[in-house]
Amino acid sequence: MGANHRDEGTGDPAVSEVPVASKFKSVRRVFRIMDLVSQRGENLTAKELARELNTNLSSCYYLLNILADEGYIQKIAGGGYRIGPAIPLLNEGSRRYFDSTIEPIVTELARRAQRHAYAAVLSDGEVVITQAKAPEKRPLVGVVEGFHGASHALALGKVLLAGAGSEYVEEYIDAHGLEAFTPRTIVRPNQLHAHLNKVLMVGVATDFEEFAQNLCCYAAPVKSRGGKVEGAIGLSTTTSRVRSEGQQLIELVQWAATEATALLVDAAYEGRNSA
Repeated sequence: MGANHRDEGTGDPAVSEVPVASKFKSVRRVFRIMDLVSQRGENLTAKELARELNTNLSSCYYLLNILADEGYIQKIAGGGYRIGPAIPLLNEGSRRYFDSTIEPIVTELARRAQRHAYAAVLSDGEVVITQAKAPEKRPLVGVVEGFHGASHALALGKVLLAGAGSEYVEEYIDAHGLEAFTPRTIVRPNQLHAHLNKVLMVGVATDFEEFAQNLCCYAAPVKSRGGKVEGAIGLSTTTSRVRSEGQQLIELVQWAATEATALLVDAAYEGRNSA
């Protein structure tokens, strides 16, 4: 049987016969454009983008116009492009989904540990605390919901930086520096890179009075199906309790991160009876 089937009504090639390879190539080029614009859009021309994409100029303009019409990129007067207003809306929607999905786990973590539990995401290099849960009848101490910054000094931020990769960490250092919040804060770039490599290997980050006196934290990554770090979940305690309860808190954080990851991966997940 021949490969070129035609629709009996129109004589045109059947829809199923339209090559999909070209469609996938266009989709990849759209994502590549957004990636390039986010990195160095102000210095990019359409010709340079076309060269980067290995496509002709008219095809590049076609994709640029679609992205601009939908608000994903904007043309800058005088040349170049920048990320458009639709991208922050996507990020905000993703963050709301992340929070609503894992909130039961953060609440349960605070209850089981009888310590303050947190969820966080990364935004422009800064850790953003999206949830802060206190055990029942205990006031919240430490960082609060809505806090942002100090990624290199908080366990939650270290997990997120480690998951973002060494190039992202370099950009963070260039943009934000390594402020010393306490004498224990990591302030040398090579030391931070080594520390984050260890976080990647063991899957847990710690900070012992690196952001504030008498505040110690543990955190672990929450991942998507593809293994991308989407956020972090953690616990805080005091310096005097670290020796006696540190290992237990690490195990609880790892349990919570595993449960939260499962919730993100499978929306129909109904919970487990582990731990």
